[in-house]
Amino acid sequence: MFGQTINLSIQEESIMKLRKLLTFVIVLALALPLLAACGPKATPTEQPTEEPVVEEPTAVPLAYDEEIYGDLENLDPSGQTVVYWYQHTRSREELMLSMIDEFNRTNEWGITVQGESQGGYGELYQKIIAGIPANQLPSMAVAYQNQAATYAVQGALVALDPYVESEKWGYTEEELSDFFPIALAADILPQFDARYGWPPYKSMEVMYYNKDWLAELGYSGPPKTWDEFAEMACKAAEQPFSGATGEGDSFGYVYSIDASRFATFVFSRGGNIINKTGTAYEFDGTPGLEALAFLKDLVDRGCAREQTEKYGDQSDFGAGLSLFTISSISGLPYYKSVVDEGAGFDWSVAPPPHTTPEPRMNIYGASQSIFVSSPEEQLAAWLFIKWMSEPEQQATWASGTGYFPTRQSAADLLEDYFAENPVYKEAFTFMSYDYGIESPVAGYDECRSAIEEMLTAVLSGEDAQAQLEATVTTCNEYLEEAAP
Repeated sequence: MFGQTINLSIQEESIMKLRKLLTFVIVLALALPLLAACGPKATPTEQPTEEPVVEEPTAVPLAYDEEIYGDLENLDPSGQTVVYWYQHTRSREELMLSMIDEFNRTNEWGITVQGESQGGYGELYQKIIAGIPANQLPSMAVAYQNQAATYAVQGALVALDPYVESEKWGYTEEELSDFFPIALAADILPQFDARYGWPPYKSMEVMYYNKDWLAELGYSGPPKTWDEFAEMACKAAEQPFSGATGEGDSFGYVYSIDASRFATFVFSRGGNIINKTGTAYEFDGTPGLEALAFLKDLVDRGCAREQTEKYGDQSDFGAGLSLFTISSISGLPYYKSVVDEGAGFDWSVAPPPHTTPEPRMNIYGASQSIFVSSPEEQLAAWLFIKWMSEPEQQATWASGTGYFPTRQSAADLLEDYFAENPVYKEAFTFMSYDYGIESPVAGYDECRSAIEEMLTAVLSGEDAQAQLEATVTTCNEYLEEAAP
């Protein structure tokens, strides 16, 4: 807490002394005329004066640990080298490396960032877990919020709040208001009540749909409720798309077994995966049960089926064999490719159906976290993160990858990209909807696996309520084991 501390005990003592002095003066003033009349004049005496109370200034405590962050406002990051581990490959890595080169050429401190791909998210996570006890870590890395929580439990990360709030290196309130609310909310880890990541981009779960097929079925737009979704999906299973190019049966919905799909189904019914304090999982309530029962019913009626190969939902959609899929917006370029190379129909995206008054989105994405090193190296990593979060860099990354920027003002720089990619433009408007947050806690990786096992079991005929309760119990055990 900032501000000086007032010494109340000193004040009270001073007030009592002044009151006694005032009483003495008043009595003396009344008595002097009488004394003068009754006897010789008294020899005046000098009244004692109170020494002025001088309050000692109280040192303002720092809002951060100076041993970890250094004298932040006076720190010099010049000449630092930052090693950055990420999961990007192929064209996305090429774009990332070109942006890193630009930062290295233009930053005023002479900071050098070295970008290193570590494979996929899973490989990156495992390398960091192995590197923590050996103290073989990068300066910064891409990390989902639950992964960052796992690193933070082991003391490997620095909280980013001091950098964000720094007068010299951080953001103003006006600048922070430019970020979408979900972008700032997702990286505050409830187990620590602190921010351990900063979001350079976001993705979300959306519903992909075949507009031409819907028109053939007699519908003018995508479903807004799950009941409408079921009606359209089952009708599509009975009436194949006239322009289909793929072989095989038609289905209304082709899905993948994925914990984020399940979270999307739960959020859209007003539920949550974990409670707000991050202390207990709660997806075994009505929203979770309804989600499982709904999907099982579609499968039993022949209206939906699981994909038969990796990314099979995309290929079936592109061939005109699936009316709907629900997947990440980051896959939009791939959906465009399979449609263009496949059935070539008119298509778009919409928020997943919902029982809530308005759509409730599953907006997610990995952030960038900083590992404990030296104060100067940590600050240098933060300055690169902050540079990547500027609207110009956000627009460059968004237009090159299909991810969403986390700053609203970046949209002004994407007008040409919006014009060339109207589906992306439509999806970007969904960032303003309400949202749920997948579990930003240590142990969620293991919980995700348990959720996916639960989905497989229920769709194979196991009791949904029993599976939900058992899985929540398992996830809470993981949560307790991984707690700080």
